[in-house]
Amino acid sequence: MSDYLVRASALTGIRPTIEQLGGDASHLLQRLGLDGVEADPDTWISYSGFLLLLEQASLETGCPHFGLLLSEHQDVSILGALGFVIQQAPDIRTALRELITRFSFHNQGANVSLSVDKGVASWQFTCKLQGELPIRQQEDLVAGIGVDMLRLLWRPDWTPNAVYFAHGEPEDIKPYRERFRCPLHFDWDVPTVTFDAAILDTAIEQANPQLHRLLESYLDELQFAHADNLRGKVVYLIQQAMYTGDCSIERVASTLAINKRTLQRRLKAEGSSFKELLDEVRFDAARKYLRESNGSLTALADMLCYSDLSAFSNAFRQRFGVSPRCWRQQQSGHQAENLTLQAR
Repeated sequence: MSDYLVRASALTGIRPTIEQLGGDASHLLQRLGLDGVEADPDTWISYSGFLLLLEQASLETGCPHFGLLLSEHQDVSILGALGFVIQQAPDIRTALRELITRFSFHNQGANVSLSVDKGVASWQFTCKLQGELPIRQQEDLVAGIGVDMLRLLWRPDWTPNAVYFAHGEPEDIKPYRERFRCPLHFDWDVPTVTFDAAILDTAIEQANPQLHRLLESYLDELQFAHADNLRGKVVYLIQQAMYTGDCSIERVASTLAINKRTLQRRLKAEGSSFKELLDEVRFDAARKYLRESNGSLTALADMLCYSDLSAFSNAFRQRFGVSPRCWRQQQSGHQAENLTLQAR
C-alpha cells in the first residue's frame, strides 16, 4: 500500500463528532496511533490511517453517514494556506483551479478535477487508495466540504445540480437530502458534484487580488515540502519530527504507516538511506544555526536529537573536518572579511 500523507487538520471536529454519537474518541484515536495529533493541524499523518479512522468511527458509533456529519465541523480553513489562497482568488474558476493544482499541499492521497460539458461543470474527487481501503466516509466528507465551500464562495443558499456517490444508496437517505438539497445518485463511478458552469466566472466578494498573488508566491516557495516521492516525504517528516525531540526511523515509518524495514528497503530502491537523509537534515540545520545564531552548542545538539553535545561534535567533525565551534568562528571570520571588502 502506498504511503500517502494528509495534514492533521483533516481530523478537525473528529472528537466532538464521535462523542456526539456516544463513542469514545480518545480510545479510538489512541488505538489507531492518532491520539493528540489533531493539536497540530499542520503536521502530517498517514492517509491510510485517516481512512481507517473514519471507517472505524462509523462502525463503532453505528452511524453509516459519519463522514457527512464530520463535514459539518469542517470548512475551507482545514486546507491551511491553500484555503486562504482559495478565498482570495478573483473568481470561482480560479479558486477551484488553485484547489486542483495544489491539493497535494493538504492531501497527497487524492486528486480533485473539474470538467465542463454543455454548460455543466463536473467537480470530481478520486482517492488513490480506492480498492485498497474503505473510502465511503471520505466520499461523504469531501462532498459535504465541497458543497459548503462553493456556498461560501458563491452564496449560502446555493445548491448543486446533483451529487453523485460511488457507494451504494444508504438505508436512511434523509441526512443526505437535508445536507445537499438536490438530486442524489449512488453507485456512480466517481464521486461528483455537478453545477451550472456559468458560476465559474463569478467574482468572489471580499477577495484581495494582491493578497492572492502573495499567497500564491508563498505556496510556490513551499512546493519542495510536498514532494510525492518517498525521499521528499522522509526529509520533510524528519524536519518536522525534530521539534518533538524524536526524529528516529521508527517515528517516521510510523507516520507513513509502514514498518522500519519497509521504509529502509524503499529508500534503498531510490538510492538513499534514512541515515543519509537524517544527516542531511541535521547538518543543514546545524550550519544555518551556527551561521545565524550565537546560541549554545548544547541547545543545538538537543534540537538536532543527538544524545549529547559530544555525539553532535564528533559527527560534525567527521563531516566537515572541524568542530562546530571552529566552523562557527571560521564563518564569522569570512563574514567580517566580506564586510571589510564591501567597505572599500
